[in-house]
Amino acid sequence: MRTQEEIIKNLFPHICKILKVEGLHFRPMRRVGEINTKKSYAVGRINLKTKTITLDLYTPKKREPKKISSILRVLAHEIAHIQKPPYYQKYGGRLIIRKHYPRFYKQVNKNIEVMKGDRVVGKYFRLIKN
Repeated sequence: MRTQEEIIKNLFPHICKILKVEGLHFRPMRRVGEINTKKSYAVGRINLKTKTITLDLYTPKKREPKKISSILRVLAHEIAHIQKPPYYQKYGGRLIIRKHYPRFYKQVNKNIEVMKGDRVVGKYFRLIKN
């Protein structure tokens, strides 16, 4: 049985191709031990300068592997940061950075729909009944 890390590493170039994004690199987060979720907890992050996406592939408390569909949803979110980049906006006399905004979340939903419609990646979103 292949691990989540191997599956995601193999799917990543295909996902970048179907979402029409180039030059991205993937790496898993290296964490040991459980995480205190009462403080801030990052599921994934992207470096817009180096175009590196880093994802946490394990659950925070028991450090068990996450479902592949949840990892793919986080990946769709992080790729949307490249497709709809953050911008500065004047608000209350100050400049704020808009990272997550309605058009951004529409792009995330579009990415998830494209993944679900793909024959290779879509099978990880479908329910398997025994």
